[in-house]
Order: sequence, then C-alpha cells, then structure tokens
Amino acid sequence: MHLRIVRFLMLSAAACAGIALPLAAQQAQEPASYPHDMSAFGCTNKDENTCDQAPAPPPDYNPLVGTWVRYSLLRNGFSVQPPDAPLYVKFMNDGYWSMMEFPAGRPKVNRPLAQQTTKDLFARFDKMGGGWGNYSNVGQVNYRHHKMGLGPAGGENTQERAWRFEGNILVLEGAGPTRSPQIHARKLPNQTLGSPALVGSWERTAYTVNGAAGTTTPEHLLLGEDGWFHATTLPTGRKGVQKVPQDQWTPEQYASAYEGMSASRGTYNVAGTTFARRHIGDTDPNLEDKLSTGTFTLKGDTFTWTGTDAAGHKFSATYTRMKPFDVYAPFRAGGPPARGAAAPAPARGQ
Repeated sequence: MHLRIVRFLMLSAAACAGIALPLAAQQAQEPASYPHDMSAFGCTNKDENTCDQAPAPPPDYNPLVGTWVRYSLLRNGFSVQPPDAPLYVKFMNDGYWSMMEFPAGRPKVNRPLAQQTTKDLFARFDKMGGGWGNYSNVGQVNYRHHKMGLGPAGGENTQERAWRFEGNILVLEGAGPTRSPQIHARKLPNQTLGSPALVGSWERTAYTVNGAAGTTTPEHLLLGEDGWFHATTLPTGRKGVQKVPQDQWTPEQYASAYEGMSASRGTYNVAGTTFARRHIGDTDPNLEDKLSTGTFTLKGDTFTWTGTDAAGHKFSATYTRMKPFDVYAPFRAGGPPARGAAAPAPARGQ
C-alpha cells in the first residue's frame, strides 16, 4: 500500500512539474478486436434464429444511446436479414447517429476503383449501406434525420420508427399499418476507455496525408462513451447509373459513384495523449482489423490527431466538436414529414 502511495505521489509530482513520463505510461491500450459479425453476441439460447436472452444494457437517460447490432430484419413479414449482413447503428448522447452495413468476406483487392474489374467492385459494394445524421425522439417514436448516405443516391430524408424493448432487445418498427420494417437489435459490450477526453461527435476541418493536402470532404467521427466509434467521409455530387443493375456498371461508373467515399466502425481507446481506432468494419475490406493510431492535442472543442492511419499513411487531422442536437426539442424546419405526405424512398439498412 505504501509503495502505491509513493508511486502516485511521484507521478503527480512529475505531471505538475511538466516532467515527461515514460512513453508506455502515456499510450492507450490497443482497442479490442471483435468478429466482423456480432449478431449473435450474448445470445444464450436461439429458437428459429431468434435470441431469447441477451445481457442487460447499462441504464441511460436516453435508452437508445449506445451501439447496436441488428440481428433480424423483416419487411412485410419476410426475412431480409438473413440473407443481408448485420447492420450496426450508433446513437450518441449529443443527438447524432450513424449506421453501417458491410457484408463479411468481401474480396481484398487493393487497387484504385477504376483499375478493378466490375466483378471485384460489385463484390465490394453490393449490399453495403449506411449513413449519418441527427435524430429526435417524440415519446417512443424515433425520427432519424439522414444527412447523407454511403451510396451515391443517399440524399437527405427523415425516417420514422417506433421503438420499444422486448426484454433487453431493441425493436424498431415502421410507422405504417403493417409496422414494416421490423428490426431487432442488441447492444454491444462497453469498452473501457483510458480517458473520456474525446467522447462526442466531431467534424474534420483540416487534413494532410504524407505531408500533402488530403480530401476537403469532412469526416464525421462519432466517439461513444461506450468505446465504439463510427466515421464517415461522404463527398457530395456522386452519381450512380439509373436503371442499370450495379453488377453491370463499368469501373469508371463505380469510381464516379464511390470515389473518395469512406466509412469505418470499430473500437477505440484514448489514454494520455494517445488515440487509437481499430477498424473492425470498413468500406475498404483491406483496412478491416487495422489500426489508426497517433497522438493528439486538445484545446477547447478542437483536437488535432497526428499519426499513422489504417492504410499505413502518415496523417494529421484537425477536428471540431459538432454542436449538440437536442433530441427532445420540438420539431421545426427539417423535422419529420407531415402526416399524409409522400415518404422518401427507404435507404438501405432501414
């Protein structure tokens, strides 16, 4: 006990005096690695592919806050997942959300999009979906305001979902008479953070890669208090090919639709001045289970992160905290569509 007190006093004195501590004491513990598909996480018994029990989620002021994996999706009574891949959706305390759906086992072809074959590109992008935005809750109805989607046609819209719990399972349902679609999801396990300094929703405002200016498209980075992150970089003006099946697009058409777009999800950790992200899922399958890691400086609502990204490139990125969105505020402009108004086409993963 005396040794622990002495060590604590030495560390405190060193910090107050500005003495640099050993590097190992400053580095974050490496973020955890998990299977790509966690749709059976915590399932103690399955009956016809339905999990009967799951771990209790921690209590939250907003019970939707956290990172969830969809393990079942029904549309008009028919199963969509399976065969679709699990969807991971993240709700933040500050009113932002993000969702991602990446099938596992996609081929790892590490060439520019325009240099890949149509077969390779279809295997990468088929059944991939997601997006980000802010959300509102009115009673037990959740309105997800989609700011942008991963696909080239993912424009702004608002989707209404009733929510409830069956035990510890989150159920999201459509607002129509058939309650379609119907989603069942369970919460992912909390990851221990060395420091909560970067918890929140951020927008990248400056970016260099290997010393040169990177894309000017902002990355939106959601760092949950549960130790899970979502990150999306979604350029505007991308064009798909109307009325042509995606398996018939040319490599040039794929490049026009997806060039510069990126999204990733996974675990992260912060300790001292070290920040590390593990890409468990990524639009580029070559980056899955890779680390982005480096050191950061935080000043007010801005931090700058410098290090090595998941592709092995040296980078420097500056992020600014996004203004919190009040999920319980009355609706104004940009709220849900009026009752009886034409609903937008559903985005993938809904």
